[in-house]
Amino acid sequence: MNLVLRRLALSDEADTVAAVAEMAAEGGHWSYRYRPDLPWPAYVDLVHGWEVGRDLPGDFVANADLVADVDGVVVGRSSLRFELNEFLRTLGGHIGYAVRPQFRGRGRATEILRQSVDLLRARGISPALVTCDDDNVASAKVIEANGVVLEAVVPGVADMPKRRYWVS
Repeated sequence: MNLVLRRLALSDEADTVAAVAEMAAEGGHWSYRYRPDLPWPAYVDLVHGWEVGRDLPGDFVANADLVADVDGVVVGRSSLRFELNEFLRTLGGHIGYAVRPQFRGRGRATEILRQSVDLLRARGISPALVTCDDDNVASAKVIEANGVVLEAVVPGVADMPKRRYWVS
């Protein structure tokens, strides 16, 4: 598979705006921190700054918001958290990922997660915590396809239990 995780670029505006709309149409979200109120170059600079802890929203930690690129098309994204605060340690984990609806079912989420784990490992972060809602069968399959065993199911947000996995 020719999927590459890379930093957000100025050329990604149209794909990102489309991804945000696609995810919202199905009741989900592309990124918790997408800022349509900012000019695109300012948003890209903001996202790049988060990698070194600059201008972090609220109680967020240093992180990399990466896009999953296949032949120049943004098909998904990965959020890599370089440390865990209380929320992330319990429910959010080191890695969050999403695949645009029309690109699902082709192993892309599995590859995004595999590369995300490799990138965290290269930064000295291992094992990495990955979580998903207990009823998110597709995400659980993606995580388990990476050779990971369920650690526990814990109480989550809005009465939705979370599945917790540690990936080495």
